[in-house]
Amino acid sequence: MRMIDPHLHLDRMKGKEVETLSMAGVEGAVLPTPHMLQWMVSAETLFRMWRMFLDFEVKHSASLGIKVFVTLSVPFYGLDTESVAEALKAMPGYLDHPSVVGLGEIGMDAGIPDEERLFRAQLAIAREQGKPVIVHTPTPLEPQAVEVCRQIIKVLESERFPMDKVVFDHTGRASFRDRIDTGAMVGLSLCYDKLRPEDAAEIVAEYPQFRSQLLINSEFGYAADGYFSVPRSVLSMRRLGLKRDAIETITWDNPKRFFDLDID
Repeated sequence: MRMIDPHLHLDRMKGKEVETLSMAGVEGAVLPTPHMLQWMVSAETLFRMWRMFLDFEVKHSASLGIKVFVTLSVPFYGLDTESVAEALKAMPGYLDHPSVVGLGEIGMDAGIPDEERLFRAQLAIAREQGKPVIVHTPTPLEPQAVEVCRQIIKVLESERFPMDKVVFDHTGRASFRDRIDTGAMVGLSLCYDKLRPEDAAEIVAEYPQFRSQLLINSEFGYAADGYFSVPRSVLSMRRLGLKRDAIETITWDNPKRFFDLDID
């Protein structure tokens, strides 16, 4: 089975893990900017991370068998107001890099005004640049997950941002229909605090009519076998009797099409 992991924080992985992931069949990945970093203290700190993604992570992962693309964002927390403004001003220049395929993670977690203002500002940049966005939403275990997800949808609608350029990540069953009914892509994030590979497989099997809108990603694996959750979801889908074409629609065709990835 061919696989692209469309939300994988490779910068947190060891080289041996990336190599093993490649051997497991993952050929491509999208590396997003994390939505919150405690050590993010200035705009220059953020720019250094962006450059590290584009100058090192892309080449390092390619040497281990995975073609990596990058999405950029200004994190929700860590920067003061002046640094946020500086980062937003510089972002369009970085978006011209050939490995940058969108903005992300952007979105909201608590739904507070500061998050919403930054979300709207980055949506404006994405719209101007014609880029898709990876939208962070609260994890399914958080009590505000459904409420904030609906708030995010209202922001997107009020900004008239094209839903065909949106992927809602960190999906849970409670908010699944709210997301899928927008026509956007829906990311099934497989992580310790989100979904299991078996959960994703069940959703894919349960909703064949929505398979063109589904993505499966590893997000934060937090060591052990978490980073290998996309291959594990493939195994789970095979156990449920899904055919190769149906599986690769989710694991290959959809991420390649949505992000317009230059990968054979």
